[in-house]
Amino acid sequence: MAEKMTIEKARDFMMGQGFHCSQCVLSHTAEMVGLDRDLALKLSAGLGGGCFHGDTCGAVSAAVITLDMVYGFNKPNSGEQNTKMVEKIAEFEKRFIEKHGSLLCRELLGGHDFSQPGESEKIMAGGATGILKNCPTYCTTVCDILDDMLKDVKKA
Repeated sequence: MAEKMTIEKARDFMMGQGFHCSQCVLSHTAEMVGLDRDLALKLSAGLGGGCFHGDTCGAVSAAVITLDMVYGFNKPNSGEQNTKMVEKIAEFEKRFIEKHGSLLCRELLGGHDFSQPGESEKIMAGGATGILKNCPTYCTTVCDILDDMLKDVKKA
């Protein structure tokens, strides 16, 4: 299992190194699910900011990719596997919502939406003390939930 994600590590990864929340999560879980870390960083690069429109949080989207690596399917008519995957994603989402109240980036960011004119600059301007200040907490929550859900799972 990967070393525990902390708010400080997530903050450095995002604010210090310029990665997105989605990359923070998927790079954390990559080894756990048998995914190359560099590939994980590329796969998750475009998911930040709710795909930059304030929709599903990028950290949450990266969690779904992680769960897909363990519970996803690649054969036709995989009804039972699909059901299990959907159940695991629903469990994850429930736990995240219980802690933070929403899965939507714009709601987690207090109503700010990357897709609105001038909002992206405003969101990015404050860095670790501005609008994005809670994003490392969201990443840490996602990693903690996944660490717990996958603690007994073998690599994909």
